[in-house]
Amino acid sequence: MMISIQGLEQWRDPGRPLYLALGNFDGVHRGHQSIIKRTVDLSRQRGGVAAVLLFHPHPRSCLQPGIPFPLLTGLPEKAEIIAALEVDYLVVQPFNLEVAALPPELFVKRFLGEGLKVSGVIIGEDYTFGRGAGGGASTLLRLGDSYGFEVEICPLLVDKDDPVSSTAIRRLISSGELSRAAELLNYYFFRSGKVVAGAGRGGRLLYPTANLEVTGDLLWPGPGVYLTAVEGVAGEPVFGVTHVGGTPTFNRETVTVETYILDFCGDLYHRTIKLYFLERLRQIISFATPEKLKNQIDQDILRAGELAAGRYRSFRGSFLETAGPINL
Repeated sequence: MMISIQGLEQWRDPGRPLYLALGNFDGVHRGHQSIIKRTVDLSRQRGGVAAVLLFHPHPRSCLQPGIPFPLLTGLPEKAEIIAALEVDYLVVQPFNLEVAALPPELFVKRFLGEGLKVSGVIIGEDYTFGRGAGGGASTLLRLGDSYGFEVEICPLLVDKDDPVSSTAIRRLISSGELSRAAELLNYYFFRSGKVVAGAGRGGRLLYPTANLEVTGDLLWPGPGVYLTAVEGVAGEPVFGVTHVGGTPTFNRETVTVETYILDFCGDLYHRTIKLYFLERLRQIISFATPEKLKNQIDQDILRAGELAAGRYRSFRGSFLETAGPINL
């Protein structure tokens, strides 16, 4: 079981060589997973332990506070995925302007040398660190020699001519291309949140929905109607039709996330559920009357049921098959 450490002051030497994956790891996508898996493999080969060092909050949100930067994964989601990769330790280090101002050598000395006393560090070839992102792979190789730890650099992953990057995945999710995003993530994009009270219109006029609490610091799929799998309702995941965006039929522009859960009747208020976004069923359309909207939702539910019974019948809330049956 992975042990989470909040800051280097809480770190205790495990008594074995420490191999560290270093990166921001927003999304913990396939490229990140390859770095982390290599760290775990190397630690096992050398009789050591594997750790991931994360800086929180994300450096970009700290250095550019006025520019919106919605994340693919919050810290709890990152930890959940990293733990599934059999990492021994997750070290979460606060990031602030003082850390940002450290020159590359002082960064390495404080965190990798004196702080964690690493035996090896594994990074992606595009990793940068230190003041003004002044340090890169070649810098770390040089400093590793000075401080006595080995450095391994993992090449960038490319899939079907597309770079596997957090930027590319954000673009796919924002445009509703969930299937392709899942291929690059190696898991179905998900969001967890508390069910809160909505406008109440669904239960009166259309279908009762679970309204998820929306936070602005996380990325949500672009406006549309989606097939989702839902955890936290029953023992096994169930399926739903999820609306993300405004409701033009009722002249409402505020973004909401509302899910009609197939074959379910009950009260979910204040419960925390998890939505896996599987694919977009359609774009949001403005209807002349609530009755016409209801007819469209009837079709959405029918289509969702067909997909749930067909393409997604074996869904269990796990990584895609390429990663094996690791439950999230």
